[in-house]
Amino acid sequence: MDGTLCDTIGDLHTSMNEMLCTVGLPQVSRETVLASINNGAREFVRGCLPEELQRDEQTLDRCLAIYKECYARHYLDTTYAYSGMPELVADLRAAGYRLGVLSNKHDEMVKTIISKVYGDDAFDDYAVWGGSSMFPLKPDPAAAFYIAGTLRARPDQTAFIGDSHVDIATAINAGMFPVGVSWGYRSAQVLRDAGAKAVCSSIDELRKLLLGK
Repeated sequence: MDGTLCDTIGDLHTSMNEMLCTVGLPQVSRETVLASINNGAREFVRGCLPEELQRDEQTLDRCLAIYKECYARHYLDTTYAYSGMPELVADLRAAGYRLGVLSNKHDEMVKTIISKVYGDDAFDDYAVWGGSSMFPLKPDPAAAFYIAGTLRARPDQTAFIGDSHVDIATAINAGMFPVGVSWGYRSAQVLRDAGAKAVCSSIDELRKLLLGK
């Protein structure tokens, strides 16, 4: 979702720096935020702490709790759909594609963001999932398998589309076709190195790949 369907970096950056200010630690740049995302909230916070504190689990626990409070206040402030993506999603559904979403962001937030930004009918019922106690986080394929089952789709006939090496690893682990998009938070080279079978630099390229037009 983040970096593929929605630009969420502004709210992530704001929330992280609010947490760091609260605990008296140095603010971080947008680049540090970008480098630290993709592996769930705990590892995101860890990556934004000063290096000497990154293995201090007690400090990490405290910072994570505060960060979650901050992000809960800000996660819809500036998050938006990438231009052209709502139209592509609608066209894919009209063409008969069954569509789901999988994110390492907290499940309730994922569902709320998708509902607010894309509407309740953009993706298939019970096929929008974030991080929860039900499944391990990506790149573990368990949630991807579950969503494919919900969509009545065979993994080897499913495209898994994402903007990070974690997404590509998830696709490979699930036996799905890994598609990278480079308008998000990782470069085309990172995606190719991770094993993407196709990399799209624009939504028009993704449209052509999926719909042939």
